[in-house]
Formats: sequence, C-alpha cells, structure tokens
Amino acid sequence: MKYHYLSILLLFFTLSSMGYVQADPSRLSGGGNFTNGATDATVQQQFNALAEAGAGAVRLNLYPGEYFANSKPLPSHLDAQVLLAHQHGVQTIILLFEYYGSYQKPDGPPHQLGGYAKWHDIGAAFAERFAPNSAWLKSKGINNWGITIFQAFNEPDAEKSIPLTGEESYYNALRGLADGVHSVDRQLAVIPGGFMSENAASDHNLRGYGTAIAPLLNDGTLSGLDLHTYNDIFYAPILNREGRVTFDFSPQSDFDSVKAACHITRDIAFYSTEYNFKANEQGIDEALAARRLLTCIWANLGVVGADNKTSATKLALIWNLFNTTQADRTYGLNWRLDPWVPTARGRTFRLVMAISKGMEFTRLDPKGRGDFVLEGNRRKLWVWQNYDQWSNMHGTSYTVEDIPLGARKLEVFGWDGLRRSIDLAGQQRLLVEGLPQNETLMFLAGSGASGIVYWTESVSKRSLSVET
Repeated sequence: MKYHYLSILLLFFTLSSMGYVQADPSRLSGGGNFTNGATDATVQQQFNALAEAGAGAVRLNLYPGEYFANSKPLPSHLDAQVLLAHQHGVQTIILLFEYYGSYQKPDGPPHQLGGYAKWHDIGAAFAERFAPNSAWLKSKGINNWGITIFQAFNEPDAEKSIPLTGEESYYNALRGLADGVHSVDRQLAVIPGGFMSENAASDHNLRGYGTAIAPLLNDGTLSGLDLHTYNDIFYAPILNREGRVTFDFSPQSDFDSVKAACHITRDIAFYSTEYNFKANEQGIDEALAARRLLTCIWANLGVVGADNKTSATKLALIWNLFNTTQADRTYGLNWRLDPWVPTARGRTFRLVMAISKGMEFTRLDPKGRGDFVLEGNRRKLWVWQNYDQWSNMHGTSYTVEDIPLGARKLEVFGWDGLRRSIDLAGQQRLLVEGLPQNETLMFLAGSGASGIVYWTESVSKRSLSVET
C-alpha cells in the first residue's frame, strides 16, 4: 500500500514537470462581468449563479474613473467586491481595466489613455492591494487567495482607435501595467484584453495590435493572449449550413494563427474571457447551440502550446452565464437569474463542470486524435471531439483505453446528458460503438454510477443534479 501511494505521488510530479497537469476545469471556467466594484443584489445573484453552475472563475472589470482619478489609482473602489468574491468561494479572478479610444474624442468621457508611468502606477497599486498574501488581504484574514491575472483593454481591435505607437500608446500602457504588477510579484499574470478580429475576420495580426505587443509576449512581460471565440454556422462555423466541417475557427486554430502571423516565438499561455455558440439566429435553435457549445467548452479548455501536447489554457470564461434570454437572445444562458434557471446551453456548461470536478488533464491532443483525458476524484474522463478535421479517428466508435482497474461503470455523455451506461468487469480497454458523429462525447469511468442526472426535454427549465 505504501508503494502504491508513493507511485501516485511520483506520477503526479512527473506529469507536473512535463507540463501535463492542469487545474481542475472548474477553476478555469466561469463568467463575467462584475462591474465597477458593485455589490448590489444583482451582483449577489451572479455569484450565486456561478456557484450553481459549478464554476469558480470570474472577470471583474473597471471603467476609467473607477480605477484612476485625480492623478492616482483607486484600488479601494474594488475592496467590497473582492471580499464578496472570496465569501462566495471564487477561486480565480481576472481584473480587466476597460478603455476605448473613443473616450478621447471631444464628445466622449473626459478620460485619456495615459502612458507608461500612469499604467505602472495602476498596476502596482492594484497588485499591491489584491495579489495573494497582500497586506490588505491578510488584514482581512485572507491568505493564499487574491487576484492573479490583470489585463487591459477589451477588444481594442474592434474600434482600432487606441494608438499603436507614441508615448500614450497601446504598447506603452500594457508595458507599464505589466511592469507595475510585476514590481509587486513576478508570478502574477498580465495579458492584453481579449481580441475579436481573429475569430470574426481571420485577421491574424489582430488589426496591428498583436504585432505591436509581440515583443512584450516574447520577452515574458505579457503572459499570453486572450482570444474571444463566438461560433455559429455561418461566420465562424464548426459545421456550416452546407454540412462542411472546419477547424479554422476553433480556439486552437485561432491561437496558432495569431502566434505565427505576429512572430510570437515564446511558448505563451492561452486565455479566453469570452466564448459561446450563438442561438436564435441563422436558424440555430437552443438545442443545436447546446450541442455545439459542448465542443466549444472543451476546445477552449484544451488548447495546447508549441509541442502540441502541453496545456496552454489558463482561463476559459463563457459569455454569459448571467444574461437572461430575454435580455440577450443570442448569448444569454439562463431563463432567470434568481434563482439561476439555465437554458440548454447553461445546463450543458453545468454538466461539464459536474463531470470534470476534481479532475486534471493528463493527455491533450486537439490537433491529432481530437481527444482529451482527465483524471481525479477517483474517476477518469475521456473527451472526444468527433468531427472530421477535429479528429483523425472520427466515426461511430471510440476505444476507451487504460481504464482504471477499480472502475465498475463507464457512462457515455453528450451535450444533453447521460446517453449510455456500461457495466465493466475489469476491462482496461473497451470499444464503444454506435456513436453519433459531428458532436462531442464524454466517457466517464468510475467505481459506480456517477449520480449525474440530466433532463433532456427540449429547452427544459428542469435542472441537473449531482448526487455525491
């Protein structure tokens, strides 16, 4: 028995050194936005919805005037919301400093971008207050927890109005922010705000913004790229309306294309603070959107780096857990926020969180087999992106390999929940046949039935439950 435990520890440290072990998907998953430090009833409901969805990551965002005024940073504006996030068990926080070039126009808000010095001060002030083990957090009795990722500015390539060069430029602002944050703690991540033009327009240079900050990515000043992926059946398809499959609009393809075009040579991290599959347009109903969203969830969680097998994903936030379908027919993931009543897409997201809870990736192969393997919580999970172009073994059968000896049940899940339950009798390899194509499938092995129940009525308001 002692040898068994030592073997497990040795395996863990070996995998860690190779880069294969990654945080539990729920720590990387969640949503936003929590805006301008608010703590009102709606914000409380959003935190409750996050917990109900089984996710643990959030994006907090601040607009000019909330993070800097009268020539000084304003970190205290975020105090109450950060404490509220801790009270609600949030595990991972990214802080977004919002700014748009239109703010400098005569008819816009009276806020200027500023240069290196301003953004150095902002980065240092917010990191000093909210980084894990900061004096302020410790004074509140909070240890080993805080904001670990900082970014600016959201989708600058949409307006393309923030200058690329000059003293008050995109490059200098991000360099200042990063240097300020790193003056407090070099381990904190600083990244540019999310980009939209690669996914929306296949603009691999991100309208010049990617090229402008490539030196900061190559020298380690910036940790990685945040790419927004909104898929559908026309503009950014997985499977288009004519039935043709493409990998070109996947997070992995977007990430690889931008790195190559911008000459980013360092093995950087991947972030996504916004992704979803559209519904209620282009003839896409909620059920089809949920089926494709399962593919999107794993595609964002499973992005790999330059060696094609080491995890690159550090964050994958869906947009938007907190919007109702009445407010946002295209991206809203709930029928009601309080209590959180998810749509089919919302239930699919929660299903993934429930199935993968306590697990970590042990194999990632998005560009070959098109599958991922995760282990933990006395279970093992295989995820298969069963599409042509996404998998070189797509079809109607999948071989589940290296099944744990203690596993007694293999459960097959789709976007709508449990599809099949198979009794195991010590097999370490099993061919599962009769599987549907052009969707993502999940195979969960454990000592018994998972207890995960999912209601499949079309756009039902009944919810998933997990028995532990």
